[in-house]
Amino acid sequence: PIPHPLTSEGRSGEVLNSYLSPLPNAERSYSTEKFERTAKALSSSGPRNSWSGSRGKRIFDVAVSAPALLVCLPVLGVIAVAIKCSSPGPVLFRQSRVGKGQRPFTIYKFRTMCVDAANAGSTVTVKGDSRLTGLGKLLRRCKLDELPQLYNVLRGEMSMVGPRPKLAAHEQMKLTCRPGITGAATLVFAREEELLARINIEDIEQYTIRVLNPIKARLDTEYAEKGTLITDLSILLCTVFRLRPRSTSTNLAELSEASPDFAFEN
Repeated sequence: PIPHPLTSEGRSGEVLNSYLSPLPNAERSYSTEKFERTAKALSSSGPRNSWSGSRGKRIFDVAVSAPALLVCLPVLGVIAVAIKCSSPGPVLFRQSRVGKGQRPFTIYKFRTMCVDAANAGSTVTVKGDSRLTGLGKLLRRCKLDELPQLYNVLRGEMSMVGPRPKLAAHEQMKLTCRPGITGAATLVFAREEELLARINIEDIEQYTIRVLNPIKARLDTEYAEKGTLITDLSILLCTVFRLRPRSTSTNLAELSEASPDFAFEN
């Protein structure tokens, strides 16, 4: 196994701070506050508990996702027609991801790339990726491509809040709970595609596996161990608020100190 530079105590927090520090003052304050609210909810929720895998959480997921899916049906219909009319290929993107207990399941998203994207580059998407369609860029920016995952939640394969479902080659933790549409790591790495755009193209996949995913795994493990209903409500609210317009400037060279094997492009 390749030793990872971010496994020492406190190092992931330092890197996350460096991830936020280059943002403009107003956005940095907003992002830091958002992360601190999430971290506080995690740290104040007490010792290891069973909420993340409980029947109560499943009831909460159904109670939220069912009405949300009904309310979003008109939007889903409009997006589906727009995708079909704007580029050749299916409306939905389907892919096998790792679920609870490492069981694979099929995740559903609106298609945001050209039909041969899987054969034309990395499994990781970066900002400005040439494989993205014009409409796909908009859907990703607004996170509307994730809406079909409400169906995954109703099927019991996903949760509203939890670790993001990953490809088998990228998963670095044993999932004791259902993966989520959003989660603590999702909030912290909301600008991940901008970060990856600064990495040399040939290093992107290994950088994701060796540097970013271990940080996400740590945040996701904390959620699985300490998350509560209040945590879920907090993360859902933070997810909605992070969709507001924001600056796109990013300067993340600090991460290169923690990952000397990878080069950032200017």
